[in-house]
This record gives sequence, structure tokens and C-alpha cells, in this order.
Amino acid sequence: MPEAFGKAHYRFITDRFQRSYYRTARRLLQLKPVLSYLEIHLVDHCNLNCRGCSHCSPLAEEFFADVEQHERDITRLKQLIPDIREIRLLGGEPLLHPKVTTFFEVTRACFPKTKIYMTTNGILLPKMPETFWESCRLNSISIAVTLYPPFHEKESDLMKLAKKERTTMSVVKNSSFLITTNSKGNSDKEKNFHRCQKWVYCPILVHGKIYRCSRPPYWRFFNKAFGTNIPNTGYADIYDPNMTGWKILSSIDRSSEACRYCTLALENKTTTHVWAMSDCRREEWDVAIQ
Repeated sequence: MPEAFGKAHYRFITDRFQRSYYRTARRLLQLKPVLSYLEIHLVDHCNLNCRGCSHCSPLAEEFFADVEQHERDITRLKQLIPDIREIRLLGGEPLLHPKVTTFFEVTRACFPKTKIYMTTNGILLPKMPETFWESCRLNSISIAVTLYPPFHEKESDLMKLAKKERTTMSVVKNSSFLITTNSKGNSDKEKNFHRCQKWVYCPILVHGKIYRCSRPPYWRFFNKAFGTNIPNTGYADIYDPNMTGWKILSSIDRSSEACRYCTLALENKTTTHVWAMSDCRREEWDVAIQ
């Protein structure tokens, strides 16, 4: 098996045509499809009200993922793509889910060799019971903490906690958010998609569908809050009887109409703002009303 096609980290092949070449080569060599990265929400809401949250959590209704549905989804996904290199369980704030450790167990049982991370803002970590830390250890769950300005000074304490609990933890500090939405829908979709391929690449599984990124499925919260009609496009339905792993990879490697509503390729617009608490105003997300 050629090294380039067997061990290349697909997430970091940033050129669209290189990705297509990589997929085609693996298929011709009769290798199995590989998905390098996948995100899954455990909850949609959050305990930290970030202005302009890219997953629209301040606008979201309270939602807790169903463990049985999660198990059905990832079992089906494993049939289609048996090799997923990295899975991130996130939200919202995943530690709000009362059965968070059950998701660890179910995900690990289905994907025993995958790197599994839980992404959190860290606020609830010091309050988690010993059963949580035991599950992290037993299921080889790494914790990825994103600290926002009110909690930047907590980094040292969290790292000491991780060492005490013998759990792998990484901490990054974030002080700004991207303004994600152009509700006019007049962005260059191909240019947006190309930049997204290069900078982001974060496929996400939502209700049995794999999207290229989190914006189309979670713009539904924006639509409901502000009366807009941004399309929910650019996904592969894993329960389609004709679906294959190769079709999933092809689907998330091309643009859709939803890309017209993204801000990545906009010029002459302010597309970032410093971190602050949300007032749930439209301008926190939408450059079209600047």
C-alpha cells in the first residue's frame, strides 16, 4: 500500500483537487474510505453566552442528544466509513448532558482506534464527579478546553486537575469570534468553500446527516430568531439506502447553496469581533446589517 494513500492525514490536504485525487487513489487501490475528522453535538445550548457563537448556542433551545439515536447513527456511519481518525464531542457545552459519559462509552465501543476528544469551555470541569474522570480514562477520552476571557486565568488550575485525574487535556485561549453569516446570500460560494476547505474542515453529524460544516444545520436557530430563510443544504444522509462512504466524502468536498451565506470570503466587511456576552442581537452574527 503506497504510504501517501495509506497514512496521509486527510484533514490537512487542503486543496480540493488533491482531496479528490486522494479519494480516487484509495478507491482504485480497493482501500476503505477514511474520514479524518467529525464533530457531534451532545447538546445545542450552553452555559456561557458568547456573543456571535459560531454554533448559534445563545439562540438555541435546550436540547440533549439521545444516546440510543447516537448509537444508531455512529453504528450506521461505521458501516459506511469504518475509519474515522478523530471524533470531537461538543456543543453547546457537552458537560451539561447528564449522560455525557455514556456517549464516551458508546462512541469508544464503536470506534476503538479513533482519537476521541470532548471540547468544553471548562467551567464545569472542577465540579465533575470521579465517575466522569474514570470514564475519560477507561475510554481514552482527551479533553480539549477553550477558555474565554473571563476564565483565562483558570488554565493552570485545569491543567493541575487533569494531571491529578490522569487525563489528557489541552487548553487554548480564545478572545474573538468570527461573524459567520451574510444573510443576503450574495457571497461567492466557491471562494467561500475553497477558504473553508483550507482553514476549517469540520464535518459534523446532525440528526443522521453529515454536513460540510456546522453552519447550515445550526442556522436554523438564526432563521427562527430573526425570520430569515437561509437554506439547510450540503449534507449526506447516512440512512439513504444508496449511500456509501465514498459518496459521503464526495458530498462534503463540494460547495452548496448554503455557502453563499458564509462570510469567509467577504472583503471590505468587519468579520470578527472581540469576545463579549451575547445580547442575542442579529448583528452579532450577520454582516448584512452592519
